[in-house]
Amino acid sequence: MKGEVSKIRQDSSYVTEQFRYIILATQRLGSRLLQEEYKKIGISSSQSEVIQVLKEWEPISLKKLGELLLCEEGSPSRLIDRMVKAGFINKYRSEEDSRYVLLELSEKGREIYEKIVRIDQEFYKKLENIFSEDEMKQVNQLLSKFLMRYPVCQTLRGRNFLEK
Repeated sequence: MKGEVSKIRQDSSYVTEQFRYIILATQRLGSRLLQEEYKKIGISSSQSEVIQVLKEWEPISLKKLGELLLCEEGSPSRLIDRMVKAGFINKYRSEEDSRYVLLELSEKGREIYEKIVRIDQEFYKKLENIFSEDEMKQVNQLLSKFLMRYPVCQTLRGRNFLEK
């Protein structure tokens, strides 16, 4: 019968396809689980990433922020504008060079950051209950091997998630 699989394919194209879809399903499930938790505190996954990067790098220019984000390709200006309006970010002109706009967390952004840390730590505990540190290191090495061929590796290096 068409579409019915009588036995699992074991050829190399199947293994490659399986690898692709397992990564995709894992990424989507992880994102969905985190998004459910972030929604409870009134933010999105993208906003969470911006807040975390700002906490580490502030004050920072919009351009530099864009270079450090995985959630947005190119300029994150619309996302940042929404976050300024929501009161998470303060935006101001650089005193050294008025052509540059600098970004930093507002008090509201700092309060949300603390909640994000708790959510992320709970998620990390769940992962640590499933995988050993050695297993996570092995998967990190394997996936990094793929990412090294693409510009996204610069973003990960900038955030100290890949070796330089």
